[in-house]
Amino acid sequence: MAKVIVADENEGRRSLLANTLEREGFEITRAGTLRQAEGTALAIMPEVVLVDSEWKNGDAIDASQRLMGDPEFAFKCRIVILSRNTSQEYLVSAAQAGVAEVMGKPIDMSALVEQLHRHTKKQFVPPPAEVNTGGGSGGTFDVSMTMGDSTWALPMLKGLVGPEKIDSSFIDEILGQMGEEGLEVNDELDPSTMSAMLRLALNKLVGEADGSELQAQSQGDGDSIPPPASEPTKGAVPSFSELQRSESLGNAKPGLSAMKQGFKSSMEDILEAQAQGIAQEVEQAMDGILDESPELVAIHHESTMVPIDPEVLKLTRLTNEFVADLMWNLGRPGAVSDITLMTQVEDAAQMLKDVLDSLPEAEEEE
Repeated sequence: MAKVIVADENEGRRSLLANTLEREGFEITRAGTLRQAEGTALAIMPEVVLVDSEWKNGDAIDASQRLMGDPEFAFKCRIVILSRNTSQEYLVSAAQAGVAEVMGKPIDMSALVEQLHRHTKKQFVPPPAEVNTGGGSGGTFDVSMTMGDSTWALPMLKGLVGPEKIDSSFIDEILGQMGEEGLEVNDELDPSTMSAMLRLALNKLVGEADGSELQAQSQGDGDSIPPPASEPTKGAVPSFSELQRSESLGNAKPGLSAMKQGFKSSMEDILEAQAQGIAQEVEQAMDGILDESPELVAIHHESTMVPIDPEVLKLTRLTNEFVADLMWNLGRPGAVSDITLMTQVEDAAQMLKDVLDSLPEAEEEE
């Protein structure tokens, strides 16, 4: 069972997200502060630390950078941030801090669960932004030298679109993987026909990318004679007309089934898009409800008010400040090894802070 830390200072959002992920089979640990999230993450080394971006005390990017500074954590774990801010500047800062992914709010829960499964399985997920890591000298592979030019990949693509790579067994393997992923597969389609169509489509894309090169070769080599149309070369990709001629009218059922399957997929896409829109509206409404906080000021009449001795107020504030400092020191990462006790310490420190914020200043005696 994959371990995931859910870090969010809003208790309502934290509980809702944690309960949803627990139903999906994840082992969830909740964290109400960034300090608690950091200490717990270094203690249990989860597969993913899921962090909200908005904090009153601390910054999610800074906390992520501190975590990724630990070599063991950086090797074993990934950090995913849920943020309303998806600007390029924020994404670059997250990528520089070592964050694996930034997902924009409102969150699509199905997409979040899918991405968490990818992260827990250590599958490749594109980083939040492309970060320039240097000049690329010293024998390293400089990605910036190839991102703007795709011609370097054409020789490799040409070697992958041949019949020796894309054949019936390749199609059977892909269909099997689709079945394992829970995707609906049309069993009536002929694997040999599908492989031929796939090779045709890929060769067309490669040919369009390499059209200028082919045109230059044809102009420079005037003696070359293309093979006759009636004599296809071995391994050549068949055309659509050849695929149609290879089937009689009585064997046209797979094509009709493919058309029906495509229509069914289009309807499913439309319904899924509508369902996602409704889910986002509900999530936005729930997010607003969970963000609501009670009034901090209560109106009392004189009959319900109790006078407080200034000396008692001073003692109460002094006691809370002393205990708050103690809880803060105990809550440092590594100071307490028991995770449950550390959580209680963090909660006690937060409660003491709330009490200190609500206590009025005692008036100084003249």
